[in-house]
Amino acid sequence: MRILYFFSLLILNASILSAQFSVEVLAPFDFASNFRDVHVDPDGNGWAVGTCGILAETEDSGQNWAIQSAPEDRDYDAVVCEPGTNCQTVYLLTDGIITRSTDGGDTWTDIAAPSSGARELHFLAGDVVVLSHSNQSILRSEDGGDTWTEIPLEYTYRGTAHFPSDTLGYIFQQSGGPLLKTTDAGASWDSIYQFEANAFYGGWFNEEIGYLYDQSRRIFKTTDGGSNWDLVTDTGVPTNLRLLVPLSETELVAYVFSSNIFLSNDGGASWMNNSTIGAGQFGLRFNGIHHNGEDFWIASNGTEILYSNDGLETATSQFPGFRPSYEQMAFPSNEVGYALQERNGMAKTTDGGNTWTTITTPYGTVSRDFLVLDEETVIIPYNSSGPHITEDGGDTWAPLFPADIQDTTFVFHIEQLPGGRLYLYGSVHGVYSDDGGDTWNVVYHGFSSFPRSMIFLDDQRGFVGSDGGRIYATSNGGESWTQVTNGEFSTQPINNLFALDENTVMNTVSGTTRCSSDGGLTWSTDACNGVRAPGAITVAPDGTYYAARNLSSSSDIQTEIQRSMDGGLTWENVADFCVYIAPGDITPDGRYLYLYRSAGLLGRIELEPVSTQDIPAKDITSTQVYPNPTNGQVWLDLPQGVESAECAVYNLRGQRLWSQHLSTATSTLDLSTLPAGMYLLQLQGDGWMQRAKVVVE
Repeated sequence: MRILYFFSLLILNASILSAQFSVEVLAPFDFASNFRDVHVDPDGNGWAVGTCGILAETEDSGQNWAIQSAPEDRDYDAVVCEPGTNCQTVYLLTDGIITRSTDGGDTWTDIAAPSSGARELHFLAGDVVVLSHSNQSILRSEDGGDTWTEIPLEYTYRGTAHFPSDTLGYIFQQSGGPLLKTTDAGASWDSIYQFEANAFYGGWFNEEIGYLYDQSRRIFKTTDGGSNWDLVTDTGVPTNLRLLVPLSETELVAYVFSSNIFLSNDGGASWMNNSTIGAGQFGLRFNGIHHNGEDFWIASNGTEILYSNDGLETATSQFPGFRPSYEQMAFPSNEVGYALQERNGMAKTTDGGNTWTTITTPYGTVSRDFLVLDEETVIIPYNSSGPHITEDGGDTWAPLFPADIQDTTFVFHIEQLPGGRLYLYGSVHGVYSDDGGDTWNVVYHGFSSFPRSMIFLDDQRGFVGSDGGRIYATSNGGESWTQVTNGEFSTQPINNLFALDENTVMNTVSGTTRCSSDGGLTWSTDACNGVRAPGAITVAPDGTYYAARNLSSSSDIQTEIQRSMDGGLTWENVADFCVYIAPGDITPDGRYLYLYRSAGLLGRIELEPVSTQDIPAKDITSTQVYPNPTNGQVWLDLPQGVESAECAVYNLRGQRLWSQHLSTATSTLDLSTLPAGMYLLQLQGDGWMQRAKVVVE
């Protein structure tokens, strides 16, 4: 007997959203990940792992990557293929768990391992495997990784163990520990050299030649297997070096946190910053680097893997896409929205955020603020040739100020006061207009401080937040300014100022909220009267507050989207996301909360489900989905009169797994390849969209 479950997708979707929202990724791809590690074998087969439960596979050295969900949707820290298996045997590493596949990823098995901060697997003689991890020990297996023994060390080590051969290995211990050497594939370790300063990172070219970077930023070299070390240089060595790779006895590559590559052609005596690696890509942070000879792969933030075939002299993207640094968003209508891109103009949507196009401005944009007056009128306040305005949606641009002001007055932030005054603020001047920009008045304040934020409570009272924890106030609409704080409650930049009411101003720095109720003269946590915020606040049309709480970068969830429905007194977590992302703007109808971050990521949360009242073309009845729960295959009966639709499958992290065109009124969908769990189906046609939850058993 077949049991049918008839669900109204609209009603069901509302129940899902009331429990927890999901983030839909719009750009630059249909998924997001901070890639953490990558491994590609000499034949071009490889894997990559990252946040958002992402697992990627390649068979052509990364020219193409197949994206899939990691086992159990875990966020893995490291990946390595067993040599000689064409990456059919692959290991995924995270705290306490090694997950292994011997059939190219078709099936996976978990192996318990007492690891923390897993770094790398080393396949040695016979069936010996050694696991480097962030602890005072290594893990060693003699049966190919089935079982593990912990071998304690006296000190921790920052990098990884190094094995120039399948029996000989080295460990650089930090915190005063000596150099360790093994000749029996990691079964025992002997101290062979004591460094003067803490040994941080090193690398080996062969069994005899190795290099070391120490706590005092010095480079050392050995030519006798670590028994003796000679100082190469103690000058000009980059700080925060995290990886040292010898390509030959004289050619070295160094990774410097967070996204710099340095090269040396003279054995580490001098270094050159190769700033072309990752140039123009905002928000990159290199997380894992793998190489075969001079072939390098860099796993990094921003859904990016970089590839080099020349020892990191050059590199190309393996996920080509536009990755600007988004600074602010605004939706003047439900369909039209703008996202400001530092140094790259703006992105614009005219279909409610489904698609975005880049508006190229005819000048160099270096701005973190803009003002959208309506669907067609936008002002960008700061650039190399002064503020500009468009009145045709970005097709053409013109200087905002008269020539004598445009060439001499540099402004960074812009606000429109309640009475209509346009006010622009810079490090030395303020400029305002009371007649829509026909005439302008220049105010000299002379503070010479870089402004980070600006708000006005009314037509008279306003505040500017600046570098160094400085805040400036005006009581006459910006015609004069007074400094009211000079880093007393924080020396960090005042990036967000928010008006709680007509008398109270709030600022959140590093998760700590401070308020002023006396015009910014005094600030304290008590002045908020219980109001707080995890970060900068975005307000919905109904008065609901939304903000982002950033978590540790080592966490599977890196951002919590939180909301407050009582003016900031209490907050609840309504959505999790696996990379850093911040609320941008909410559409005037309150339906979508748009989010953004650097590295070109745009996303949104549907705050209100689609209503049949929103459908202009015809009355769309509910799609029927059955069976639900399912063991794999489901049937979808499309609404009456609908013969085709686009169907997309999402996990609860908002990651789109795949899409399928439905061309008949009753269609089937095969979910048997998905792990057990809950998923979202999105069906869309001409003028309508519906969603449903499906459980795979």
